[in-house]
Amino acid sequence: MKRIIITNLIILLGLSTAGAQTQSDVCHVYVVDVAKARKAAESFRETGNREADAKALSAGETLFPEFRPLIAEEELTTKIYNFPGSSLIITASVYYTDESMASARGSDSMLVAIVASPQAQKDALSAENNAVSEITYNDSSDTVRAKKYLKVNGRLYLIGIECRCKERLKSR
Repeated sequence: MKRIIITNLIILLGLSTAGAQTQSDVCHVYVVDVAKARKAAESFRETGNREADAKALSAGETLFPEFRPLIAEEELTTKIYNFPGSSLIITASVYYTDESMASARGSDSMLVAIVASPQAQKDALSAENNAVSEITYNDSSDTVRAKKYLKVNGRLYLIGIECRCKERLKSR
């Protein structure tokens, strides 16, 4: 009888732990060739074929794989990517703190930052010529984005980082 109770308790504890881990912040970095995107938007005609329409509208866009930053006090997550068609390096950072921006809803905040430069940076938050955004981080936090326009090889690009807060995990 004791063994059954202990086994059930272990299963219940495992289920409650799994339930507590069903949400996570999900971030991604993107690069948009502005001229290509404008041209695609101007010539776009909705066909009813969602895949074809999405492909047409995403012309000139590079979307890097999603990542999940480690959510903890004073925790910095930094990702490095190659800027498409150039020698530039994109550095993207996500940082959680309670010492930067207190608000009526609490003292926790989340910062996201992005920068493109000739070499990878230690982090995007303290890099020169970066884009940074900060939000109060609580149960009501939803989405945060930092973006920046820059010219590369004579073309205008938009680079950005976007994080969706507390997104439900699709699968383990």
